Amino acid sequence: MNTLNAVLNLSKLETGEMDLSLEPVDLTQEARSSARQLLQKAEERGIDLHVDTPDRPVFSQADGGAIQIILRNLISNAIKYSAKGSRVWVRAYEDDTGAAVLEVEDEGMGMDPSEVEDLFEAFRQASEGRDRTHEGTGIGLAVTKKAADAMEGTVTVETEQGVGSRFSVQLPRAEGVEPQRTTRP
Repeated sequence: MNTLNAVLNLSKLETGEMDLSLEPVDLTQEARSSARQLLQKAEERGIDLHVDTPDRPVFSQADGGAIQIILRNLISNAIKYSAKGSRVWVRAYEDDTGAAVLEVEDEGMGMDPSEVEDLFEAFRQASEGRDRTHEGTGIGLAVTKKAADAMEGTVTVETEQGVGSRFSVQLPRAEGVEPQRTTRP
């Protein structure tokens, strides 16, 4: 069912048929909620899942459903590609420009930087061509990027093979809400 939903979401985002309602969304709450939903999955794999958010809200002009999709995809991937005993961090903060940021960092397998260019294409995985020990459709990151794009956001990745990856989603700050200066920990 998750695969079908991912394909449907990707199709709707690509055709502009996904109705996004942009309003102030508290990324702190969304990060905590998404991490709670995936905590059991992390524990089953022996992964320490940490949420590092400020005590105050970090508001973005976004669609709450799209934010949940982004967080589920990034956290699930971080858990999937991390070995037992490693850690995953989920963060929400405002950067130096006042933009709202969601970040998921892992101590997973990481990727060769040359693999990053195609990472956000549908049905592609960084491990293509290598031993495929991690099953998946390769849709999650494509959906994540399309959802961020639809909200006038960006997705970036920093990665090092054998060390891990950090995915950052930068989104517009909610209109009429003052920046809280909750810089990255």
